[in-house]
Amino acid sequence: MNIKKGGGAWYPNEVWYSDAYQDLNLSGRELFHCLRTELRYSGKGKKRRFINNGELSYTETSFKKQYGYCSSTYLKARNKLIEVGFIKQTYRGGNCRGDRAKYKILVCTSLPVREERWRRYPQENWAHEIPIIKKQSIGRNTRWKKGQSGRKKKDSTLPNRDLNGNIPPNERHPSQYELPI
Repeated sequence: MNIKKGGGAWYPNEVWYSDAYQDLNLSGRELFHCLRTELRYSGKGKKRRFINNGELSYTETSFKKQYGYCSSTYLKARNKLIEVGFIKQTYRGGNCRGDRAKYKILVCTSLPVREERWRRYPQENWAHEIPIIKKQSIGRNTRWKKGQSGRKKKDSTLPNRDLNGNIPPNERHPSQYELPI
């Protein structure tokens, strides 16, 4: 992890103590901070303008490498950020190699108050905007179905001498009979 000195992001107390921020878990806060550090701006003071908001991306692999989380943790954190109104997905991504999803941050980016969704969070949420894979047909026929009984113990799919499964082999491995010389 390469951290530059002198950098940082400051949030006003209204963000820190908001219901939206308090509902985030640690992984959600870390993902939000990662996306926030991707923001670039031009100008200073009141003339500061964010030039890449809406084009932000922080990939799942980068997040996993940085924090050691799994893929589902990244997805849950991203979904929670969308639900509470901290980010909005502007582009889906995933069509080809290098095609990333892009997001817009709706907190502390000089947006009008009406566009800052997080302020209305407890009364409204944006769970309906969470991206869902609708037609995932891979493995559909082999999924566990309700009422379907499991395999019988006698129906072993393992070879007779395979020791790496849930069903024990039918006989001992021959190397256990031979003693080393």
